[in-house]
Amino acid sequence: MKKIITVLALLGLSTSAYPIFCPGNFNQINLGDTTETVKKQCGNPAVEKKIEGEDTGPQEWNFYVRPQMKRYTETRTNSGQEASVKMSIALNQGKVINITVNGMSLATTTICGPPVTIGATSASVKSACGNPVFINKSNNQDSAEKPKETIEYQYNGTPPATLVFVGGLLMERR
Repeated sequence: MKKIITVLALLGLSTSAYPIFCPGNFNQINLGDTTETVKKQCGNPAVEKKIEGEDTGPQEWNFYVRPQMKRYTETRTNSGQEASVKMSIALNQGKVINITVNGMSLATTTICGPPVTIGATSASVKSACGNPVFINKSNNQDSAEKPKETIEYQYNGTPPATLVFVGGLLMERR
């Protein structure tokens, strides 16, 4: 029984060593090949899409939010004026690590509408609150890993296939 489990585990680990066939022909490509190598083997893609890499270094995003609660500022300022509330969100590695609303640290907030919690992704924060007004980034950019560009090659065929490159190297076939 141990031998069978060992063989299955090793077989699962070695699948990345097998070549991938190009969409539309039987030329072989491998994970880790460059974009030039893949174009040479598979031909030009029908669609080439570039996606800028996301900076995941330490950041502070500042928002000025009009609270969803009715008459929020009127009850606090005794005036009919609309005011905004400052919300700061600290992120590291693309995840929320601190939320501060009007100087009060919170674990979760619904001030934008949908909830934003500690551990949420930067994409979910943008989805809930929109783009930040200000972004403060760490001055220590040497230690932060630079975001890598992702390129997707889409090939029409039966079935259609997408090849994904990160940092210029083939990482997956979808």
